[in-house]
Amino acid sequence: MKTFRQVLEGGEVLLFDGAMGTELYKRGIFINKCFEEANLTAPELVLSVHRDYREAGANVLTTNSWGAGRFKLARHNLQDRLGEINRAACALARRVAGQDLYVAGSVGPLGPRLEPVGSLTPVQALEAFREQILALAEGGADLILLETFGDVHEAVLAVQAAHEAAPGLPLITSLTIDMDGNPLFGMELEEAVDLLVRAGTDALGLNCSVGPQPMLRAAQRIRRRHPAVPLLIEPNAGLPRQIEGRMIYMSTPEYFATYAKYYLQEGVRMVGGCCGTTPAHIRAMAGAVRQYRAMCTDAPFPDAECGSGRIEFIPLGRAPGGAAADASETAFETAAPGAPAAGSAGPSASSPARLPFASKSRFAAKLAAGELVYALELVPPAGTTLDTIIQNAIRAREAGIDAINIPDGPRASSRISTLVTAIMIQQKAGIETILHYTCRDRNLISMQADLLGAQAIGIRNILCITGDPPKLGDYPDATGVFDIDSIGLTRMIYRLNSGYDISGRQIGTPTSLSHGVGVNPGLGGFESEMQRLRKKLEAGAEWVITQPVFDPRVMEHFLDYLDKEGIRIPIIMGIWPLSSLRNALFMKHEVPGIEIPDSVIARMERCRDVQEAREEGIAMARELFETFRGRIQGVQLSAPFGRVELALRVVGKA
Repeated sequence: MKTFRQVLEGGEVLLFDGAMGTELYKRGIFINKCFEEANLTAPELVLSVHRDYREAGANVLTTNSWGAGRFKLARHNLQDRLGEINRAACALARRVAGQDLYVAGSVGPLGPRLEPVGSLTPVQALEAFREQILALAEGGADLILLETFGDVHEAVLAVQAAHEAAPGLPLITSLTIDMDGNPLFGMELEEAVDLLVRAGTDALGLNCSVGPQPMLRAAQRIRRRHPAVPLLIEPNAGLPRQIEGRMIYMSTPEYFATYAKYYLQEGVRMVGGCCGTTPAHIRAMAGAVRQYRAMCTDAPFPDAECGSGRIEFIPLGRAPGGAAADASETAFETAAPGAPAAGSAGPSASSPARLPFASKSRFAAKLAAGELVYALELVPPAGTTLDTIIQNAIRAREAGIDAINIPDGPRASSRISTLVTAIMIQQKAGIETILHYTCRDRNLISMQADLLGAQAIGIRNILCITGDPPKLGDYPDATGVFDIDSIGLTRMIYRLNSGYDISGRQIGTPTSLSHGVGVNPGLGGFESEMQRLRKKLEAGAEWVITQPVFDPRVMEHFLDYLDKEGIRIPIIMGIWPLSSLRNALFMKHEVPGIEIPDSVIARMERCRDVQEAREEGIAMARELFETFRGRIQGVQLSAPFGRVELALRVVGKA
């Protein structure tokens, strides 16, 4: 068998395996345990994962050692067994690989952040990387795979350590990126790969964080920058969504196989999978790899939109209602003296007077009057310039939109403050805002301070959201707070509106915040979603916004349920006009909480070009609006890629 370096230099196509942690968890290793310890305590489980990937067609098996550095092992008091764990990881992979598959020694980030953000010095980082890489080399790895690095400077130190500890082994350095295709900690992708190439990596890679479609665009950027450097692409199986208490990755094996072909046609020579991928995904990719090897085609990247030759990236704002995997389900329950008890219908006689719903805002007044309201979602920028979003808000106001929805850190991303954005839009565009507010980033004290500040500055409409956990976004090492969830936040606002803070003290004049909640009417586990909705309504929610709806049967089922149960509350339907086939496929397979039926995909597939696809997307969105406008009290319009005109055309306001 050729050495791995010979394969790299020869440009041969290789299929790597998929997720190890996903499979170990499925097979009984609890998530709070050290997965790498299984090399010693449950070797048969690890072997079974390797065997399944071998049988699926993988050419490279990755060792179960991603978190086997000294600092991560120390969390489980296993740092003294570092060498033993890493050597065992190699031995297990080799038992399955034999002499006809390659073994990649996996090394992940150290855990602690480098100076100046953290306290880890470069010298300490080098020593820690050298220690693990040396153990993997001694264990018999054919190559070193540095993977899931968001901090490029840490990755450069890992490359240096690999050259020192295992100078004879080929080295692949794989970054993890955000939805814009850039490393997670403040650097353009092109600059990052330049640094890694100069540091001496033999191959580049991308893995984790995002699904197949955004990773393709990033791969194209790397290929343009360094066409001669071998490239490994290992996307996640989309982003997970919570279904009946379990986090499920939604990208199918068939979808993965399609993108494997796209990667290969772009010049990528190594493909595999990361979080959420299974042997079934690798088996499907193996078929694509075999087909590519047989055809050996240099055909251009196929375009399902008839000639645009371009993948459209969706800067998707997370629509409301998604529950976090690790967020508390316990609502804030402490009742203030003289204040309404948790979940009660109204204030006691001694409570300060609550402002009537219709008096809280113009948006609330229209809802109270039974009028149809129109809201437009505009995602805050990642930088500091608000000119574009303000101009879009002005255009929306002139067209007759009632309020601008402002997502709060959609999909656990970092953007300019939603509160600042809301203030600037109201002051400069002259239109009310609906402030999305999550429980992820703030403790109870900070949340109360923000809500009081919103009241003081004139923000009157709040959408209560639990928020996506940080591990799903651009900053997976960030801490999710989750003192409460959206139910508790709803109750907190109800109490502030009743004149009491979270400690039970009166605040003087009550706040007058109109507050709503999100719901996903198409979520798998409909009953559990409805149970949460009931709790939100009992906590005091005054209106409801749905996730974007694409299937009329889903919305009809939801509204029929509300009618049957006698639930009377303003329902605002989320509508997203699809802009292309790729837009539709991306949302179907890679966006948590979104369900797009095959009939919608089929309609987009019949479109002959991009313009026709956009018109079809608008037509389908308009059909949904017209079908349900008599049963809802409003719509929340999403503007794909910031194209406000597309959203306005759905409701005849362009």
